Amino acid sequence: MAKKIKIIVNGIPLKNVSTGISRYMRCLYTELENKYSDRLEIGYFDGRNVSPKMPGGPEDLKQWSRHVEMFWKLPVYVALLLRLGVHVQRERVFRKQAKNYHLYHEAGFFPFLVPPHVRTVFTLHDLSVLRFPEHHPRERVLYYRLFLRNRCRKVNHFLTVSRFSQQEMKMYLEIPFDKITVIYEAHDEKVFYPRPHREIEDVLALRGLPKKYFLFVGSGDPRKNLDVIPEALERAGLKVPLLVAGWQGWTNKGGWDNVIFLNYMDDNDLATLYSGALALIFPSTYEGFGLPLLEAMACGCPAVTTREASLPEVAGDSAIYMKDPRDVEDLAGILETLAKKSAFREKFTKKGLARADEFSWKKTADATMQVFENALGS
Repeated sequence: MAKKIKIIVNGIPLKNVSTGISRYMRCLYTELENKYSDRLEIGYFDGRNVSPKMPGGPEDLKQWSRHVEMFWKLPVYVALLLRLGVHVQRERVFRKQAKNYHLYHEAGFFPFLVPPHVRTVFTLHDLSVLRFPEHHPRERVLYYRLFLRNRCRKVNHFLTVSRFSQQEMKMYLEIPFDKITVIYEAHDEKVFYPRPHREIEDVLALRGLPKKYFLFVGSGDPRKNLDVIPEALERAGLKVPLLVAGWQGWTNKGGWDNVIFLNYMDDNDLATLYSGALALIFPSTYEGFGLPLLEAMACGCPAVTTREASLPEVAGDSAIYMKDPRDVEDLAGILETLAKKSAFREKFTKKGLARADEFSWKKTADATMQVFENALGS
């Protein structure tokens, strides 16, 4: 039997709520464990120790949110010093643990330093902290700038989740294309599928939510343009509310009568919300991938989005595209059509389901495993 690849993974993002990087890592490594357990020995670093067991998310979501919000309120350089202190401590422990492994996979901000014999593969999802620093906490931007470029020089191979991000990595970090492999994300097929009408009704009733609604999924990051949607609903004269699901660290929740904030939701409830929505509205200007689009389409939910960044790569011809991310009048017309014409919704439900079938975590895991083997010269 061939010798197993011993891979150490920075699993700290898995301790956060299941969004973005943590969702990518959990789905990818669940598939890698299922399919390649005979060829991989995986160790997950949780900030203190390495374990063969994948770390879980926060047990107390409210407490986790309070800690994050308190950290964001600290003076910039106090927060930066705290972050650097934690980083130095974690890196020292990680480097010591990594000496027993062949390969290191990082999918967070940037890689830790590791012993020379350990090959490093780095999944870089996007460059939003470099491209839009005004949309991130100042201490995070400084932290990123201190380390990213230098640590990228020590990476053996890069992964990214769209051709758009690959182009940005070449342009802004001067990483050659032959060192970057594009591997798309996917949706969890066991969770994100069209839910039956009764299940939708039960979840809505339990939460006291209306039966007819539009949906937005994501943080309140300004580049996602959440504020355009309530204005468009008002312009269209629609009494249909907008449900907003996701951790809202950035969002100012005041001033919108037609918006219901749900905060973070578990995946099953989220899939049910997708399944019952008139449409997902996702007017983002910058995404490395745009996973909510794919999850929505997999649940039979029509998707409205923009032609910015990676979004056309994900949605293809299966979404309804806005003319411009900030065009309230255009979005108002789209929302009115979606609310009043069931045949229009049905058309994009069918197109979206077909599009979602083109993505799978099995494909992602297979392609990632190939990169791991190539990085080791297997």
